Amino acid sequence: MSPAHVIEPTYEAIKRRLMHGDWPPGTRLEAAKIADLLHVSITPVRDSLYRLTGERMVDFTHGEGFHAPRMTENDLRSMLELHLVLMLAALATQVRGSATPVTWPDEDLDGFGSLFLAIARRSGNAELASCIAGLGDRLHIARLADTEILGDTADELGALEAAYSKNATHPEVRALLLHYHERRAQEAAAYIRHITA
Repeated sequence: MSPAHVIEPTYEAIKRRLMHGDWPPGTRLEAAKIADLLHVSITPVRDSLYRLTGERMVDFTHGEGFHAPRMTENDLRSMLELHLVLMLAALATQVRGSATPVTWPDEDLDGFGSLFLAIARRSGNAELASCIAGLGDRLHIARLADTEILGDTADELGALEAAYSKNATHPEVRALLLHYHERRAQEAAAYIRHITA
């Protein structure tokens, strides 16, 4: 196992590249080449690839090695459905008290990713928040195509932020979350074409 001061930056660098689609789906992720790219030894790269496999950010097959994950329309719809269920659970378990401000904790996250994380963290359930964060990381590559497929989503984000800030448990927030997920599920084919292009 690599020391934390080496493995964490290596893990984050590989994860960031996966989230941004730097490696097309199905691309073999060769530890030695990635180590050269990141200027680290092969050990932290392998450790990171195994960790990312456990997080379902990387596919691993014995005899074939590590690959950038493939995603089908069905996969995307299933992930969106699960994400909606988790988000609704997070809303249902909101911690009472002052509203958690919407912050952008990570430059790699878009506005929706940051808002979803804020909602998840306010649930007070660390396991639920972790599941939402992990699934959000896997969905990030699809969210990068929002503007191309759906047009400008700033109004959609603004409406969700405003409704959530006003009253986190209001039915309007649930309705907006449902609309967000259904809209993308209906365009799953376009998202997959964009991801695999």
